[in-house]
Amino acid sequence: MKVKATDIAKRLNLSKATVSLALNNKPGVSQLTKEAVFRCAYEMERELSQKKMIRLILLDRGMNIVNGPSQKLLGEDCMAIFERESARMGCSFVINYVDLKTADIERVVREANGEDVAGVILHATEAREEELEPFFQVRKPMVIYDNDAGKRYHCVAIDNVAAVREAVDLLVLRGCRDIRYFAHTGEIYNLRQRRAGYRAGLRKNRLELWEDSIVTIGGGPEEIARNTVAWLKTHEMPDALILESYLVSIGVINALRELKVRVPRELSLIGIDELPRHFVQNEFQLTTVKVEHRERAKAVMMLLEKEMKGEISGKFKVYSNCEVVQGNSIR
Repeated sequence: MKVKATDIAKRLNLSKATVSLALNNKPGVSQLTKEAVFRCAYEMERELSQKKMIRLILLDRGMNIVNGPSQKLLGEDCMAIFERESARMGCSFVINYVDLKTADIERVVREANGEDVAGVILHATEAREEELEPFFQVRKPMVIYDNDAGKRYHCVAIDNVAAVREAVDLLVLRGCRDIRYFAHTGEIYNLRQRRAGYRAGLRKNRLELWEDSIVTIGGGPEEIARNTVAWLKTHEMPDALILESYLVSIGVINALRELKVRVPRELSLIGIDELPRHFVQNEFQLTTVKVEHRERAKAVMMLLEKEMKGEISGKFKVYSNCEVVQGNSIR
């Protein structure tokens, strides 16, 4: 059944427990109430079947970036915006998780072109450029989220280059000269753009880009922590580290705890993207480049709605600005 017990309970002004008992034909609920619950469920399912949907296609390559437990916490607000705005437009909201390694992409595209689909959001954070090509067969109004995929569709992304360049500027302003960049193993659009921003920041500040200035440090937090410990034990301590993502930040902070490195006295840190709410920091508060997820989600829905209504003829690329949130991890 597509209809949720909570929605039935809200419409009938019953408790969720009562609705669950009725739907499962359990004792403790009158026959009259059971009939009302089943009738309501039938009517709501019929309403849903007649309602157009907005389909979110979330592309997953198993990199733990879009579909890991931490990202689910970070992405809750965005999903809530997608769902709320879909409802405001009179559409249901459906999430389609697509494993790029195993999924039948032709079927996914065919479903996206279905008569019941009003619009599509392609969540392309983890997708490589060549992996996006099959989705260009989607004929419905579509906005690409978290990637720049050419001129065929609207794209909403982060101004990663400017964000990391600003991080380098801040560290230089605080007297740092040997600034290393700890990178995730992922080869995706956002991370490539952040590395380009780091290189641009070094050039702007007339700092040398060494062969080992960008250190690929690992994928998950545990691997990153191990590799950070090994790297710090075999290299001279730099002035500062730029941490490419919240996953890199978590791993590096855990490694510094293990080695008892004093931040910022011995090492300055700046992270890209805020840490998940559940990650506790006791020793210091990480200075981060804040990525505006909620407002990007709103921009996606604004463009999608205009596309669905035929109110916009051109295609647009929207890049969200980032801001530095000051902690006390830079000396």
